[in-house]
Amino acid sequence: MAKNKQAGFTLVEMLLTIVVLGIAITSIATLYYQTQGLQTDSRDLDLATRAAQTEIEVLRNNSYNSLTPGQNINFTSSLPSGLPPGATGTVVVSQPANGLRRVDVSVNYTISGNPKTVELSSTIGVIGIGK
Repeated sequence: MAKNKQAGFTLVEMLLTIVVLGIAITSIATLYYQTQGLQTDSRDLDLATRAAQTEIEVLRNNSYNSLTPGQNINFTSSLPSGLPPGATGTVVVSQPANGLRRVDVSVNYTISGNPKTVELSSTIGVIGIGK
């Protein structure tokens, strides 16, 4: 009697392979989605930080006398368009010592319902004043 040998995969082996591949593909897709979200968050943080730094440089280049302690400056209209809609930029001016002005710059924006804030501070001194 000759034995009948058949080569191939059983239905159980095929189903198991499909399940394993499905899990692997789902894991890779989830990782890709999370990476995309992190890249967007990173881009927004970079834009907000650069906007705050730019505002500090603008204030530094303006006249020292134009900065009044207690003054609030809104620079929302100067924010990059790449930030999420509704982003705001504000500056609070204070005087920590004679001859110094402190500017506290904040950029606020929201990502997926989570509020984010970038805060930078700098002191600006009187330049070129003689005795």
